[in-house]
Amino acid sequence: MNNEETENTTRKTIVCPNLNGILGLVSFSTRIPVNRYVSIEEMASSVIIWPYVGFGIGILGALIAYVSHILLGLTTTLTAAIIYAFLIWFTGFNHLDGVMDMGDGLMVHGDAEKRLSVMRDSMVGTGGIATFFIVASLTLAALASVPTEIFIQTIIIMEFVSKFSMITSMVIGRDDTRGIGRLIKSGIDAKVLLILLIINSLIGYLILGIPGVCAVIAAVCTGLYMSHMADKTFGCVTGDIMGASNEIARLVSIIVILIIFNLAI
Repeated sequence: MNNEETENTTRKTIVCPNLNGILGLVSFSTRIPVNRYVSIEEMASSVIIWPYVGFGIGILGALIAYVSHILLGLTTTLTAAIIYAFLIWFTGFNHLDGVMDMGDGLMVHGDAEKRLSVMRDSMVGTGGIATFFIVASLTLAALASVPTEIFIQTIIIMEFVSKFSMITSMVIGRDDTRGIGRLIKSGIDAKVLLILLIINSLIGYLILGIPGVCAVIAAVCTGLYMSHMADKTFGCVTGDIMGASNEIARLVSIIVILIIFNLAI
């Protein structure tokens, strides 16, 4: 089998969620240990479940927010910091690593190959640290600005749509020749994405009304933009770009919710 045939086989969409694949996604996305072997193929076939893993993570964050803000009476700002710290810790800092690696790659002057090699370097440079600081500080500021009446719902939505953005970034763009990202991408394509957009928009509406729907749409746009940017800048869509999509879509979704909610008042 030649390289072209291998790539086509890899990109063939296989959507067949199974328990092993779902457990693999939970293990990859959180600190919850899964003591069983999960193949990449099983994870790929269950990729469409990833947003709902994020939904579960969001519920955990919402419970902590309820205890911190409602029961203990801590300020929204302090609660936002606690929630953000919990989320990035509970998800194993995996996606933050993608943000920092992407930031290092974007700082480099040169062609796509040079940028890609820097992004893959295990060392974190100024660009990575600066990008993390920008994303983290804006996320904290945005979350601290969310009104109390929609604070809990926003936490659930932002984690739900951030994972949706991550799998959206898998749909377009050239595959990375290294890493597991290109293998996991085989679990989604444009048709599947459209179906998920309809389903997830309905879930967003049930949780937060129109602002929830707008957050879902914004997450999809973020994922598509990230993959397009990566394709132009790095020559492919890597796992780091997928992780960065998660973190940036969280920020974008909070800002969109704030804008739409304030316009409706």
